[in-house]
Amino acid sequence: MTDRLALGRRRFLGAGAGSLAAAACAPPAPARTAAFVGQDPARGHDLRDGTWRTEPVQETISTDVAIVGAGVAGLAAAWRLRKAGLQDIRLFELEDAPGGTARGDELPRSPHPLGAHYLPTPHPECRALETLLADLGILLGRDARDRAEYAPSAIAAGPMERHFDRGRWHEGLYPDAGETDDEAAQWARWKDHLRALDGRRGADGRRLFTIPARRSSAELRHLDAISFATYLGDLGLTSPRLRWTLDYACRDDYGCTLAQTSAFAALHHFLARGLEETREGFILTWPEGNARLVRGMAERAALGDHLHLGAGVVAVDPDAGELVVRDVARARNLRIKARVILWAAPRFVLARVLPPGRDPLPPDALTYAPWLVANVEVTEAPRGIGAPLSWDNVPLAGTSLGYVVASHGEAPDVRRPGAVLTYYEPLCGDDPAELAAQRRRLLGGDLAHWTAHVEAALSAMHPGIARRIAHVAITRWGHAMIRPAPGLLFGEPLQRARAPIGRVRPCAADVAGLPLFEEAFYQGVAAAEHALADLGRAAPSLLAEEGGPDFT
Repeated sequence: MTDRLALGRRRFLGAGAGSLAAAACAPPAPARTAAFVGQDPARGHDLRDGTWRTEPVQETISTDVAIVGAGVAGLAAAWRLRKAGLQDIRLFELEDAPGGTARGDELPRSPHPLGAHYLPTPHPECRALETLLADLGILLGRDARDRAEYAPSAIAAGPMERHFDRGRWHEGLYPDAGETDDEAAQWARWKDHLRALDGRRGADGRRLFTIPARRSSAELRHLDAISFATYLGDLGLTSPRLRWTLDYACRDDYGCTLAQTSAFAALHHFLARGLEETREGFILTWPEGNARLVRGMAERAALGDHLHLGAGVVAVDPDAGELVVRDVARARNLRIKARVILWAAPRFVLARVLPPGRDPLPPDALTYAPWLVANVEVTEAPRGIGAPLSWDNVPLAGTSLGYVVASHGEAPDVRRPGAVLTYYEPLCGDDPAELAAQRRRLLGGDLAHWTAHVEAALSAMHPGIARRIAHVAITRWGHAMIRPAPGLLFGEPLQRARAPIGRVRPCAADVAGLPLFEEAFYQGVAAAEHALADLGRAAPSLLAEEGGPDFT
């Protein structure tokens, strides 16, 4: 399929003066707007630096449960507590909108994600997550074989994936064009290796890889101690094509390269939901991404004015069960007295607000990947020579993951031409110092710099696309996701990270060790069930089939 935007590519393929004349007659580029959207780094730095901590408290509020952080884990906890009938809940979120890295926004044309943009349908063992999806009207029922049936509008439409290499688009993500016999054999060996592991159970009766990860069998947990690069080397898998494909998967899910990802975490990516080629599942997605899910949880929790936005916790007394909260909009501090505190904000922030010496977690025990996300509204959907425009469009060259078409799968509508492209780029680093440098780079670049950066990356795949860009929305996530580096998932630091401190129970995705919607959901639900037990509120566990709230 030819790309009307790709003048440079057509010239390379032999286009002549007619193409040049067509370019000269092209419509003028639209007036362009650009903005930073989403997370406010300055607000986070005010909290980090203790700017608000010494100001006087002007009001005291008591509650049964205080939840800190309105991302997936915090909203899942609120949803679970409300489902159990608990009314006295307060939820505090530093930003002006809930959702965390699953937030969404809207450009003039249509909605789009600011971060997480899809959810694979759950494995049949994940009944609690199925309960949520049914509650949100996404899981419609079960067929005669007890298979879940999902709303068709939530299922990602094909074509699903393509990759860009040397001027052409190719179907799928594995770059097989021109592969040698040895490279093809290595790819086949890798697929056979996954099939051998798929669905297997250890001697303890558990699946080798499942969700939550802590429910996985102990049989292969030792693989967490080595990198995925080492594991592949031990298998004799050296093909650059294969390694690019698997490196892409690690960067996409974890913001880490092969060498930076635990071998267990990498295998978990491929196998925890069931092997893609054999599972009877789908990708669930919406134009706004996983904002659809967090909005649904917020609506079901029905917190009303008990959801405090623009409210940052600046101090915690874990023994008294007290928080000092900064109401940013009103420039005042509140004292919150809670019987239980669920810390669903990033775990590294808790260390900054606890009394000195109360955090058992060493500095830099958890590391986080920075991410750049950009949503680009174009007046004409990109195409390309070779495979057609897909939901996910990935270049082989460069550091970006390419773009997802947020508006993919829409019914044709002449009133809304063009598309919204969601561009993703993790800023990988080998150690805390390198990650800090990447974070400074991300937050130090001005709007013009990052707009030009994204335009250049898109233009490398679609020469001429700059003339079709109408709006650019840049989101900078300084601590976007926990990195499952070797040794993290089953090591002592993560156990310390999720251990209760007085009345405070950490429960964000980072204390699970994997930056996945499912892990955040299960952490939040488990923390809520612990809170119900602490309050003496007996309620049947949603997690009974998952091994209980401790996932033991």
